[in-house]
Amino acid sequence: MDLRIRVLGPVELHGNQQIDTLGSTRDGLIVGCLALDAGRPVSTDSLIHRLWDDTPPARPLANLYTYVARVRRRLRDLGAEGCLVQRTHGYLLDLDPDRVDSHRFQHLVAQARALSDRGADQQALRLLGEADALWLGEPLAGLPGLWAEGVRGVLTERRLAAQLIRADIGLREGHFADLVPDLTALAEEHRTDEAIAARLMTAAYGCGRLTDALRVYDTVRRRLAGELGADPGEALARLHHLILNSAPVEALLNRPEPTVPAPRTLPSHAELVGREAELSTIVQHATRASADTSAPRHIIALQTVSGMAGVGKTVLALNAADRIASLYPDGVVHLDLRTHAPGQQPLTVISALTSLIRAFGVPASALPGDPDALTALWRGLLDTRRAVVILDDVRDARQLRDLLPGPSPSLVLVTSRRRLTGLPGLRSVDLDVLPAADALALFRSVAGHERTRQTGEVADIVRLAGFLPLGIELLAGRLASRPTWTTSHLLRRLTQGQGRLREIRDGARGNIAAAFDVSFRALESVERKVFRFLGLRFGPTIDAYAVAALTDLPLDTAENVLESLLEAHLIQEPSPERYTLHDLLGEYARAIAMSEESNAAREEALSRLAEFCLQAADAADRLAYPRRLRTDRAHSAGRPVPPWGDATAARDWLAAERIGLMAAERHCRTTGHSRLAALLASALAAFLDDDGHSAEGWRMHAAATEHWRESDDRHREIHALIDLGNALTCCSRYEDARTAYTRALTAAEETSDPESGAETLHQLGILYWHLGDFRQALAYQSRTLALHAATGDDWQLARCRSNLGITHLYLGDFTESEKNLEAALDGFREARDLRRYARTLINLSDLHLRTERKDTAREFLDEALTILTEMRIPAEIAGTQVNLANTMESPRDLTKMLDLYQDSLTTFRRLGDRRNAAETLYAMGSALHAAHRFTEAADRHRHSLELARSVGAVHETAQALHALALAEQQLGQLDAAADHLTEAITLAERTGAAHEAAEARKSLTKLRRAQKERPQ
Repeated sequence: MDLRIRVLGPVELHGNQQIDTLGSTRDGLIVGCLALDAGRPVSTDSLIHRLWDDTPPARPLANLYTYVARVRRRLRDLGAEGCLVQRTHGYLLDLDPDRVDSHRFQHLVAQARALSDRGADQQALRLLGEADALWLGEPLAGLPGLWAEGVRGVLTERRLAAQLIRADIGLREGHFADLVPDLTALAEEHRTDEAIAARLMTAAYGCGRLTDALRVYDTVRRRLAGELGADPGEALARLHHLILNSAPVEALLNRPEPTVPAPRTLPSHAELVGREAELSTIVQHATRASADTSAPRHIIALQTVSGMAGVGKTVLALNAADRIASLYPDGVVHLDLRTHAPGQQPLTVISALTSLIRAFGVPASALPGDPDALTALWRGLLDTRRAVVILDDVRDARQLRDLLPGPSPSLVLVTSRRRLTGLPGLRSVDLDVLPAADALALFRSVAGHERTRQTGEVADIVRLAGFLPLGIELLAGRLASRPTWTTSHLLRRLTQGQGRLREIRDGARGNIAAAFDVSFRALESVERKVFRFLGLRFGPTIDAYAVAALTDLPLDTAENVLESLLEAHLIQEPSPERYTLHDLLGEYARAIAMSEESNAAREEALSRLAEFCLQAADAADRLAYPRRLRTDRAHSAGRPVPPWGDATAARDWLAAERIGLMAAERHCRTTGHSRLAALLASALAAFLDDDGHSAEGWRMHAAATEHWRESDDRHREIHALIDLGNALTCCSRYEDARTAYTRALTAAEETSDPESGAETLHQLGILYWHLGDFRQALAYQSRTLALHAATGDDWQLARCRSNLGITHLYLGDFTESEKNLEAALDGFREARDLRRYARTLINLSDLHLRTERKDTAREFLDEALTILTEMRIPAEIAGTQVNLANTMESPRDLTKMLDLYQDSLTTFRRLGDRRNAAETLYAMGSALHAAHRFTEAADRHRHSLELARSVGAVHETAQALHALALAEQQLGQLDAAADHLTEAITLAERTGAAHEAAEARKSLTKLRRAQKERPQ
């Protein structure tokens, strides 16, 4: 954003190579008010008072909103959209104050004053000249009101103060005659200002004009007496006395006191690679703090940089100090508190204060022995100094509090492995690992570009280092110190050697585990236990409930320990109340667990975690999918589970825990706990199919089926076979699914299990629908309907009616389809099953679309999409979007249609759903065909045909063949089109899709006619 604001003159907005002069006075006042408080919120009450003094209009808030809206539009036109932010009861101009000329002026003058005080007059003059050039006239020129008038007075006084600094420098350098005209004009403008009179007297005396110098004094004396009834002050009277006594001009000059050279104790350090945003945050904070010299100092400027070991906190702080050193002319001091220095004792508070005070030139002999007196001396030293103090490797907030100076114009930069809170004025930057591009650049900066030309290998190395700066530097240093090594050799050692923790090292600093070890050993006993066991967790993330089970701790204790580990940057919180470890810290935690815990202790911990996973997954499954076929409740581990409020929350938990739950099943299956694995597979079955992870799920169900068969538990074996068939159907492995369902149906009949038998028939009906054998699908669905009609289960009846409705639709019997779908819709509404209600709306929309009732089809889809979006079910949202696009008109709505199709296609591909991907490609091709983009249409239909054939989806194959033939006919490929239409007719007739077969025959008849008419 290139926005700049002028208030030192007429109020103007500069940005996007344009200037907005703000014709309205109210707009100018709004901009002026917010600009002068840039970066700080201004209350609506203050804005109203500043705009209208004490006579606001009848509806001041409404008027204010109007002006703010106008200013927002102006900012947007200048490319600064979003910088005017509404806050509670006010507004904030979210802009670096340095982009406002008045703030820039104050900043430059403050720097110049500090430089002048140190005797750096030429540098100070350069800054003062830059500051004075910002003035283009009267501040807030043309703006009415008491507030604007008051601001003009303040800003004018600040300019006068800057002019006096400039005059003092000119006097010290002997430019007396040059100063007389400007000082004379100032004296006429400020008739009773003794400070101006003193400088004019000195300038006149310095260039030999004694009479003029005395006349200035006499004039001011008379004005003071006449206008104020006062005599000249002591300073002006003393100056008059010196002139009368012909004192040397040197005695009249105001020279800065000689000072001890400003300390600069920064250690040598590497250049910063990356971290531009974090560095900018610190520099902006430091710049604002430095410029705000007029505000009373109640607190110090305090900036903390926190993060895990090796993330680059110190390097960032040292580079930031380099960047802002010119703003803090009284010194830059660094102190390493050695909290995490291997083999060294941390500094005590007394030692730390002593080092800090000595850095500012106080001799050891002058140091008091009393700690309180030492603290008072330290605070007194920084009371007026403008310095940067870096307190590196702070242990905690308590230690920091003992080392802070009092209110001071200095800046304190703090680095710590813990998040520090509870200190006034504190601003925090939390460092994470480097982005991949910056990590690669850091490795090359250390190892050299000649040795790192293999970008892919370097990318793998920095990834194995977890993108952690210390790890990257150690590995790059190893490569740089071994001339015979290549990046390929280093990569091989990292992946095939003793493990990353041992390989990431150098001779001077040891391996990276040493940096972690200091943090780990500083933990309390229970914190160390939790950290160790976190290395054994099943998935990448974990919540407090699972941690409580893993560590055998009460839930509240586990929560408190996780909070402490989070503050110590030993764990991370990638999403609310879910925790993980950095890649290398995870490996370190696992290594500690393997070395410090017995085999029995580790096995017990993993057993507790697996049992908790089963208990929680089973509870979530029953809430998320309350009506699905299942066995009796799994054995309870007796531990608390998350308090999900509804089915959506339970599904969200299953999604967050999915990788860990599947890892728990795999662990149980491969370590001899096959029963627990089989129960977990059952608890996860519905969710895995629902969320598009059936490819992983069917392997779990195959193992579960085998376990229950070997255990001679026929009841659970049947359920596992149904789960297996469902997962295989979702993966489009239809023949394998038919085998599983057939086994389940046989077992259900042998064991007289009508409920399982009915469910198997239901799933077989769905399977044959997928296969395009609609008559067989209808037969199974009719059998299922008869079974459920006998039980009077209205929900099951609605489920059957829904399937019958969609099957009749594909058979071309639209009347029967509508009757069944309407009955299903009523049943699901009564049962409050919103998900299946939405699915039935989608099927009804398909029927209405085929019967030329597009408006009602679109209404059904809009309602379904609202429901499914709230439930966050990606596959069904994608399917609904495809149907919604199908109701639109091509080419009029082609762009919108293609966007919806592509979004859905991406979802289906991610979920591995080839049948629905084929359906989406068919629809996309049809839209392109309607827009006469026949080549693109044919390409989409060929792709759809390949996918449909690969999964044995006969209906989708037939419709893709038909559509491809129509596109080929338009492209003049008549023979290929005839072959494809003939195949489409055969498939449609075989599956009983009479309507589809009739449509294909019509197309073939037209094609034959075109072939006969084709020139020979």
